[in-house]
Amino acid sequence: MPNIVVQDDKILRSLQVVLDPEVSVERTAALCDYLSFDIPDPMAWIEEQRAKAATIWPPKMHMIADEQAMLPHLTHANAIVTESLKVGVEELALAKDLKLVQKFGTDTRNIDLDACERSGVGVRTLKRRVNGVVAEHAILLMLAVGRKLTETNGALDFTSLAALGYSPRMFDPDHIAGANWARIDGLRSLQGATVGALGLGEVGREVALRANAMGAKILYHQRTRLPKEAEQRHGAVYASYDVLLRQSDFISIHLPLNETTEGMVDVRSFALMKPGAILVNISRAHIIERAALIAALDSGRLGGAGLDVHYEEPAAPDEPLKQYKNVVLSPHVAVAQRHHNLADTAELIKNLIDALAG
Repeated sequence: MPNIVVQDDKILRSLQVVLDPEVSVERTAALCDYLSFDIPDPMAWIEEQRAKAATIWPPKMHMIADEQAMLPHLTHANAIVTESLKVGVEELALAKDLKLVQKFGTDTRNIDLDACERSGVGVRTLKRRVNGVVAEHAILLMLAVGRKLTETNGALDFTSLAALGYSPRMFDPDHIAGANWARIDGLRSLQGATVGALGLGEVGREVALRANAMGAKILYHQRTRLPKEAEQRHGAVYASYDVLLRQSDFISIHLPLNETTEGMVDVRSFALMKPGAILVNISRAHIIERAALIAALDSGRLGGAGLDVHYEEPAAPDEPLKQYKNVVLSPHVAVAQRHHNLADTAELIKNLIDALAG
């Protein structure tokens, strides 16, 4: 019976549902409900994964909240699945039977790779599909706000455009092209723009790669600067928080919500932003101070906002952010279809089988 230590992340609980014979009925039901609108038969998928894992069944699963709680379980651990929990010399000294450290992501800064190699412990990473699709949504929000897509949706005639405050008029076809005869001013594009990434972790790096490929310059800020190789690989330049705000045409948030980031984007932050800047948030709503956001929109200084995460979910029918034509609000759908989650979980399970079945 292999012993598997897993960081108790809400996404990684799907691994527990598949592999842990002692998982609660409630947790299994919750996962099935989470998948149900996208996956016709969630239990069939779970049973399929259990059948594939027959060679390591039944494992003993230990869901761990933090590093201190992990230590007592390392003595008999055969595998560790971690997103952010540190695995270094101290942890490896306790884990004499360890065969695999599985990173839930690709950023291995929390894992001492050299120490793992010296101990003969394999390290596997996972390029999470979900991070890629969340990054797609961040780009979508930038473009939707920048191109005034929701504001002008369906406005294909003079009357509709005039009702929106524009003065449409055809150009002279004998002398000039006809693009934007609607005469919509203030349109923004990523090509040639500066995108400020607040956080260049797993999701932030995916955003940077996509924005860079579309011709944008990438600035990033976070508590710890990345190694130069990582910056070069993602086409990103480190900047202080204030410099990023002053220079960015688009600002995209990819930070966790904690005591240091809550309310981080405040009145002072909005005052520093370049006039007309567009703010996008696919992380956590409360990183942006709500009253400061509304004040920045009312002042006209902020060019607009695209938000996939909200202060209350579900929001109240009279949510004040709905009234702004330059704000795009999506109902927390950046993760897209559930098939990406399942593919990530299936890859984790395969890696565990490969490491432990022998």
